[in-house]
Amino acid sequence: MLRQLKQAAKQNGALVRAVRATYPAIAWAGNRRAVYTRLAPYLGEMEFDEVRLGGRGNEPEAHLGRTARMLPLRDSDLLVLGAGRGDELALWQRQQPRSVVATDFFAHADSWAAHPQTRFVLMDVRHLGFADRSFDLVASTALLEHVDGVEDLVRETARVLRPGGLAFHNFGPLYQTYAGAHYLGAYEHLTMSDAEFDGYLAERNIPLEQEEARHWLRNGMFSRLRYDDYLDIFKRHFDLEHVIIGVSQEALRYRRQDAARWSELTRRYTEKDLLTFSMTVWMRPKVAQQPLELSAGASAGRERLTA
Repeated sequence: MLRQLKQAAKQNGALVRAVRATYPAIAWAGNRRAVYTRLAPYLGEMEFDEVRLGGRGNEPEAHLGRTARMLPLRDSDLLVLGAGRGDELALWQRQQPRSVVATDFFAHADSWAAHPQTRFVLMDVRHLGFADRSFDLVASTALLEHVDGVEDLVRETARVLRPGGLAFHNFGPLYQTYAGAHYLGAYEHLTMSDAEFDGYLAERNIPLEQEEARHWLRNGMFSRLRYDDYLDIFKRHFDLEHVIIGVSQEALRYRRQDAARWSELTRRYTEKDLLTFSMTVWMRPKVAQQPLELSAGASAGRERLTA
């Protein structure tokens, strides 16, 4: 009954808007140092601008609002990396950009057909087939946790951005956190080899895990980077404008409820890695690193147009 009530509430647009109107106050309270260090003391030593102690305030609309304040989106040229089936594109299109180009490693022709204003390109995000300084904004959602070679992607992102341009990336779960391998579990993926974990998922035969966890695992598309690794890579190519870190509520609950297993995990991993769920970053390329001509590794001939 409670689940049904929650689902019904989510269908009520006015109620959803009213609830979301409370999120800034909740975020403000959660960002008091005394609050977040009590729940996760490791946060006191980390570098970030805001922390999310749960999903509230981490909605696409909230991210879009901050992006729009940092960069005029109307009449801008936008590149969306790892667009998947295009679920996020409607939000961007409503800002009336001059152009939208979307890439993905896998084709989703039927879904892409629903976005005639977007130009879709099959492409490896580590080798972008676009000229230098082609875009005002490069954005991605739920992508970086699936890239083996994040530094290549970040370097390419800086290359294709114009001076003063903006990069936005929202991604998670990070691999070391609770269910970080995109499955309905906890930390089993950290205690098994990839082959063992694949067998474990196969035996469970849960449809969502077959579509998510096993899909990314079989294609070698899990980044094993930790929070500090991402941050170091970003800083080599960009000046950070704003960083939001997400803490896993499930991980905090696991820590409370299973102290023995948590102690065992912390022999191999830090609490920072086990509890940090997501990262959201806005950043601008370092001026000195913006190239003048198309790099040798980014030939426009790599493009495979699908629209």
